[in-house]
Amino acid sequence: LHVPTRVPRALAALEAALAVEEEEGDVPTLVLVEHQMDTRRKQKLLLSQLRVLKLLLGVIENPGLPLAPSNLREAAAQARGRWRELKASYGGALGVLGEAVPPTLTQLERGRQLLQRGRAALGARLEQ
Repeated sequence: LHVPTRVPRALAALEAALAVEEEEGDVPTLVLVEHQMDTRRKQKLLLSQLRVLKLLLGVIENPGLPLAPSNLREAAAQARGRWRELKASYGGALGVLGEAVPPTLTQLERGRQLLQRGRAALGARLEQ
């Protein structure tokens, strides 16, 4: 399995973003990430169960009809072609995301520094 060099950099940037301290009262980022992954896993399971249910209902409603279309090879070839297109577009999107993460993290850090300076200036003004 070949992993592009952008992926480890993007993962490192993501880990750095996750390591940033949250504001008081915020839900920790790691908890949100775990929740999102768990939710996605459950959605996939429910979708596969719905597909099976739809297939079974189709068999019950039309017991005499064949399950597979007559041109199954052509349909499989089209599905494989579509899968390749989706995989290529996903790879492109992943590359764009990998390139966008470091500048975004830099902007986030600049924003935090400005916020800290603003808080310090506000505190000094309030003391006067």
